[in-house]
Amino acid sequence: MYVEQSVWEVMVKALTLLMVNDYPDYIDAGEWARSLKARVSGLDFRLWPHHGDPGDIDLVLIDKGTPRGFFEGMTRLRAVAYLGAGIDGLQLGELPAGVGVVRLATRELASEVVQYIVLRVLCQQRHVFEYAVQQTQKRWRPIAPRKISETGIVILGAGRIGGWAARLFAELGYRSAAWSRNPKQIADVACYAGAPARTTADITPEQQQPGLPPATGVAAPKE
Repeated sequence: MYVEQSVWEVMVKALTLLMVNDYPDYIDAGEWARSLKARVSGLDFRLWPHHGDPGDIDLVLIDKGTPRGFFEGMTRLRAVAYLGAGIDGLQLGELPAGVGVVRLATRELASEVVQYIVLRVLCQQRHVFEYAVQQTQKRWRPIAPRKISETGIVILGAGRIGGWAARLFAELGYRSAAWSRNPKQIADVACYAGAPARTTADITPEQQQPGLPPATGVAAPKE
């Protein structure tokens, strides 16, 4: 079960919170602990992997995927709050019935992901990867970049992050399009929805994915 709701609505009901912090240089677990304890009376804040009895855990706060068997023994688990974008790394099939998955939706997080999307597209369009190879070979051979106005971008998923990226690409002058399961309207962006939708793209930021959902009908990107 995947739901979008206020993390706070879940946290205030939790007694024991387990935080999994795989990025200690980026995420300050101590700051999270102090802030949450100041707002939730009696909150028992624990840090993985030294969290004691898994049967005590009411809420898991996580910033990365979970290993197999991670949720074993968490009989009191109510919800999993994910600090990153997307929940692909979670072992959702191992979650006990009735446990919700909460996605953090902050502007700062969305902005960071959009920056990476734009970076990936610019690197391909401006041949950054090819130049990196040339650098290792101590060569310099200029490569003509594809013009922005002649480059099509398709974003798969037009939610908070995807919609923002699609709008930004349109503002930069790309032929921007977005696909979503449900109809969306985004200024200056060609929007497609459902199985009948079909479009083509020169670059898709998601082309690194193992495969595209068949329902998108999106043609493979051109080389």
